[in-house]
Amino acid sequence: MRTRIVLMATASFVASCSFVVPVRVTIAQASQRGQPPVALNSPGAPVGVAVGEAVAADAEAGEAVPSLVCVTVYDAHAVRAFDLGAIDYLVKPVDIDRFDRAIARLQARLSAPGAAGEAAGGEELRAALRALAELRPRPRFPARLPIRDAKGVYFVATGDIDRVEAEGNYVALVTAGRRHLLRDSMRGIEAKLDPERFARVHRSAIVAIDRIRRIEPWGHGEYVITMSDGTKLTSSRTHGERLQELMR
Repeated sequence: MRTRIVLMATASFVASCSFVVPVRVTIAQASQRGQPPVALNSPGAPVGVAVGEAVAADAEAGEAVPSLVCVTVYDAHAVRAFDLGAIDYLVKPVDIDRFDRAIARLQARLSAPGAAGEAAGGEELRAALRALAELRPRPRFPARLPIRDAKGVYFVATGDIDRVEAEGNYVALVTAGRRHLLRDSMRGIEAKLDPERFARVHRSAIVAIDRIRRIEPWGHGEYVITMSDGTKLTSSRTHGERLQELMR
């Protein structure tokens, strides 16, 4: 991540903050060069919070302060981080797209009038609210599903599922040519599958996104879906919007 910040020529990377004094020295050097400083802070440990508090104290004293981005494994410090003026708060492990959005937010701050220290209060508040919303726990989806047969129970990994089809009071999990019957509804099984990996394309069909080979318009908002095993499915108009998202 440090490399990605160093590539921003308009700013000076201060530190992955661990100690107050070296950070203050580097901030002063950056300010003398006319570059707004940037600091990554890890508020999980007391020393990380101390760095943020020192930065806030310097701001009140009229000293040059860095634009602060917090990167940590702890989500409990988010409110305190924004109290200290943090631009963003990232929870490890950090998804690279999420990190890039934080950098874009940082670049917008650095290019705004008063980037060296003045706060754009309204925008920072909105950024804080968005960041806090992203800290909400995401639903966890099972890695495998239990299937009952005459001998007991066996398991099907969700990563092996090509598609799901309605079959009476059951749903059929199709994996490499096999059909595994699970007593559940389509609505029930859809709630157990990660929407980042599966898409409902019909009231009676759910497909694994990475098993889709081709999508062709069929008219009136419907599409013909060709799966990696050659199976063809026709979507319904109700679920056409989801397929349009996949084709963008």
